[in-house]
Amino acid sequence: MSTRYSCQHCVVVGQRCHRIASLLRLALTGISSTHYCNIHTTRYKDRRFYTAPFLGGGGGPGGWGCAVYVIPMNYYRVYGDSSLLEKGYPAIVRWLEYMNTRCENGLVVREEEGGWCLGEWCAPESEPEMIPAAFVNTYYYIQGLQETKEAARILHQEEPEWLEERLRQARDAVVNTYFNRQTEDFCGGIGAANAFALNLGLGTARTKENLITKYKELGRLDTGIFGTPVLVERLFREGEADLAFTMLANRSRISFAEMMKNGATTLWEKWEGSDSHDHPMFGSVVKLLFTEILGIRQKEDSCGYTDLFADPADIKALTWAEGSLRTSAGTVSVSWKRDAEGCIIVNK
Repeated sequence: MSTRYSCQHCVVVGQRCHRIASLLRLALTGISSTHYCNIHTTRYKDRRFYTAPFLGGGGGPGGWGCAVYVIPMNYYRVYGDSSLLEKGYPAIVRWLEYMNTRCENGLVVREEEGGWCLGEWCAPESEPEMIPAAFVNTYYYIQGLQETKEAARILHQEEPEWLEERLRQARDAVVNTYFNRQTEDFCGGIGAANAFALNLGLGTARTKENLITKYKELGRLDTGIFGTPVLVERLFREGEADLAFTMLANRSRISFAEMMKNGATTLWEKWEGSDSHDHPMFGSVVKLLFTEILGIRQKEDSCGYTDLFADPADIKALTWAEGSLRTSAGTVSVSWKRDAEGCIIVNK
């Protein structure tokens, strides 16, 4: 894999970050079927999402337990191979049934005795509060319900008879509990709460406006390991490519640039540099180098990179980019640069 970018202040990538990007290519195309088989047998045998029997600690039932559907669905989309999905589908359904037992009034509010039940994690320590854990765990529960509908379609399976009703209950619970009808914010606009909601098809046009305005004024990230990719991807999706790039490339104390400034060659566990200095959990945004900066995307309802196109995001700070992505269908190479009028010219 090779990727190079030219701009005035691009600090997300560059020579010192090639190692990070290479190590984290797994996030886009290197998902291990062996790893999924391991977690399938150890985590979901009796519906629980860590070990069976449960040993305490861990992360959270949503953001950590969602691996049961995230891995096989992404494996299918990247490789066009449904074998993991076929193997994992019964476990996905059991996980959803388990999550339902951890709900109150449609929200995921607890897990096993002794579990941490985390939601958002490792937001900047300077932030006064994080998004409520129940909001984040219910987000991944709702996404799991939605992905199960898609998995059933792919596998020609019948959906669980309770799926639509539980999906409705959970969505209604998020709105009734966290949506302020005066400001039209979720969770008071904390972190990327509005981006989470918009991803679920919730909120209003003002919710989107509030999200964009907040981060234009803030100029940096205030998010943890889940909010960071949710926010940046949402900004790209809303046509705010320059703002999304600012989130990735800013030079504040809460930034990837700060890690590099302090000699990091691998990602830190926390923005402030405490604890582990070799922790991949903030690395999910690496895929945006390929999907947004290079613009390599699959057409809707396609998989395995057999039907793709290149549509780079129009980021004013970038004047050119080139790179390649190895896929099961072959290597996809893209380069682009701006012409004299500043328009992007793509060479595929």
